[in-house]
Amino acid sequence: MQASPASIEGENVKIQVAADHVDVPPNSPDDSNVSLWRELRAIKWKKWLVIISLGFIYNMGISIYLCVSPIIGIINADIGPDPAYSWLPTCWTVATGVGLIVAGTLSDVLGRRWFVIGTGVLGVAGGICGALAQNIPTGAMNTLAAIAEIVPTRLRGIILGAVNAGILVWATCGSLIGHEVAVHTAPGWRTLFWIIVAANGLATLLVAINYFPAKPLAAGMKTRRQLLKEFDYVGLALATAGPTLFFVGIKYVPTYGAKSGYFLGPFLAGIALMVCLGFHQAFYASNPIMKRFLFRRVREFTLILVVAAVGGMLFYSIVAFFSTYLRVMFHGDNTRAIGLDYMPFGAGTNVGGVSSALLLPIIAPIIGTRLHLAIGVTLQVLFIPLMCLPTANSRGMALAFSFFAGTGIGWVELLTILLIQLATPDEWIGVATGLLGMMRSIGGSAGSAVYTTILNSRSADLIPEYVGSAALEAGLPAGSLRQLLGILTGVVTGESITDVPGISPSIIQASTSALHKAWRQAFHYVWLTSIPFGVIALGCAIMTKDVGGSEVFMALMV
Repeated sequence: MQASPASIEGENVKIQVAADHVDVPPNSPDDSNVSLWRELRAIKWKKWLVIISLGFIYNMGISIYLCVSPIIGIINADIGPDPAYSWLPTCWTVATGVGLIVAGTLSDVLGRRWFVIGTGVLGVAGGICGALAQNIPTGAMNTLAAIAEIVPTRLRGIILGAVNAGILVWATCGSLIGHEVAVHTAPGWRTLFWIIVAANGLATLLVAINYFPAKPLAAGMKTRRQLLKEFDYVGLALATAGPTLFFVGIKYVPTYGAKSGYFLGPFLAGIALMVCLGFHQAFYASNPIMKRFLFRRVREFTLILVVAAVGGMLFYSIVAFFSTYLRVMFHGDNTRAIGLDYMPFGAGTNVGGVSSALLLPIIAPIIGTRLHLAIGVTLQVLFIPLMCLPTANSRGMALAFSFFAGTGIGWVELLTILLIQLATPDEWIGVATGLLGMMRSIGGSAGSAVYTTILNSRSADLIPEYVGSAALEAGLPAGSLRQLLGILTGVVTGESITDVPGISPSIIQASTSALHKAWRQAFHYVWLTSIPFGVIALGCAIMTKDVGGSEVFMALMV
């Protein structure tokens, strides 16, 4: 039995929830489960094909990042060296953030079909560029909005959880796949890009065949020409240029320093453009791309964006750093062992995401969405700093902590998507999802800047100090110290440590032990830096509005 359409009154907007998205709350949990199962069975096979096609193209967009990020050192060794190689993952987050706000905004009024297809085409083009790259500089969440608007609201948690489960292989084994392909195939790491070309091509074909969405709700009775005439092009230009220049500036900090024009020019220009964007959207735009009424919902919308941004700072940065951590702490050049030990962290992110989505309609009415979100943030705040405790002899502890930290990251990653969509009218899901993705990318890029700068600066200070002291005390001639440091840090290639004049087994053992100690201490600063960010996210999560017991939430989710 269907209820009458439910309405939510907001500032300057009235959200009408479609009748087929609302059910009368069942009389008991058993009735709820039966009703939910009936709704799932009622979804026609053609719609399942659409969901599978959109999920496939989403998974392909994520997979390349999860496979390539852990092996950027191998790529740099092959076609570098380039001091900016560590920023390859950040380039992904920058492109994702800018692309999401553009695609999310335009697709709400023009429709999502060609934007999703365009995502696949760009994936094919990007894969070809990556496979043919000869130097480092050559080197998808819109689908979640598309999925969300074709299924009943109360099923979004289950469907998005299932779609997120589809990346289990990539999240768990991405590092292992990347390392194995890079080392054991003739084309090396380029094989990954050729795989992504084929997979994106197939995914794009499936979407083109199966995905024909209805006219966008935001379009109303207006023609496409009217929509394009009224569109906020100034806001779109500022939203694209501002974050891009901001990210480009941050990228140059480790290479040129914080006082360099390479950093200050684009960084300050990006900030100025983002300030202009804020004023334009708040006071001047007649049809702003960043809907004002959404930001007025501070506890329902804006604070969720802050939590997502901090989550991005932790997730995107740790994905890029964790392989380096495993290499310098435990495995050296054993790429297979690095890939295997990466699996607990990857599995944790997937388990956390799927669990938070599936448990939302079950435990949120009991403990509230506020505490539901705080659970994931708490796992991050607790277990990422605990990564300081493992030593070279306690690998199991490091893997366990990485699993629980990953669980918290995945929990927040997917739950923020669901909560943002609950706070947003169906016709503006693309805008909301795009803003969420942009904020997460801003956080990821800022986190990468902070963590990269800290790790590079601390390791540059600590390695010569620790290794130099240990080697000289063990009897190494002072004139051989520079060569030893170059070999141990990888700056000097083609030479063996046994070629160092005056070296001995005892000196090698002392130097290796000191190197581990230096890296461990450098990573201490990285892990501990996450604490203030996590505390901010936890505070924002606790201050969000609890919608777990609201009538609308119960009607939609229970």
